[in-house]
Amino acid sequence: MQDTRILYAEQCVSAAEQEQVTDTLCSKTHEREYQINGQTVTLPVNVNNAAMLMNVFTVNTAKAQALIADSGFKVVEILPGKALMQLLAVDYRENDLGDYNEAAIVFPVTTPGESKPLPFFGALSRMMRGQLGNFVYRMPVNQGFTTHAGRFIWGFPKWVCHVDIDFGPKTAFAQFHDEGHAVFSISAPTGGKTVAKPQRAPSLAIRNKQAWKTIGITEGEGLSFKLGGQVPEIGEKHPLAMVLRNLGLPKKPLFSLSIRKAKMQFDGPEVVSIGEPFER
Repeated sequence: MQDTRILYAEQCVSAAEQEQVTDTLCSKTHEREYQINGQTVTLPVNVNNAAMLMNVFTVNTAKAQALIADSGFKVVEILPGKALMQLLAVDYRENDLGDYNEAAIVFPVTTPGESKPLPFFGALSRMMRGQLGNFVYRMPVNQGFTTHAGRFIWGFPKWVCHVDIDFGPKTAFAQFHDEGHAVFSISAPTGGKTVAKPQRAPSLAIRNKQAWKTIGITEGEGLSFKLGGQVPEIGEKHPLAMVLRNLGLPKKPLFSLSIRKAKMQFDGPEVVSIGEPFER
């Protein structure tokens, strides 16, 4: 995907020498049931085993807000002039939608009608407790079925590319390449024994000129956390890599974390017009 805009033209999914259009292959058949490219998906969607890693960065507030302005959301400042951004990757191993890899570029935000948190501790506290919306700016995956499902059910900005994840005993690595060009590579410590208690958190997306909000629940075993972390590798040619460079990367993350075995659950979305408040 070369387009870096919020309101972009969605790519077709290439499969068996065909170009598949998500909205022609998918339908909602009942309140909690969907047909996704010939397969039935029933809500909630459950993930029984996934490994994930994440780096959190401070980025220039004005540049980040300009990037997501068409979403109707507001980036959250941790310090004056400094907003938060997450780069993450997930290896889904046991999942209702299949076994696949996913990466994401995410901005903690407030939605229309929400109060902004106090700087620093207020912002960090609300983010760590799942009380901030996470706007999914981009969510590349390495398989077609989850692309259709993620788009149609939750509005996520998915498309098929290369996402490689290696979850080792001491360090986890993830690489995201698209159309032959590197976008980002991140790492995080592993080997922790902390249990991550169940946490509800809203994910936000923009699709078909509407705003989508989905509540997910995540818990897990083997949580590792480290202040700082390794400087990520950022590509030099892909437009999304140029977006990250414009925001100030590569640089050291604010903190890094991983979860060796995560469980997740995703229910149905709430969908409103861009700029309108969510009801729940």
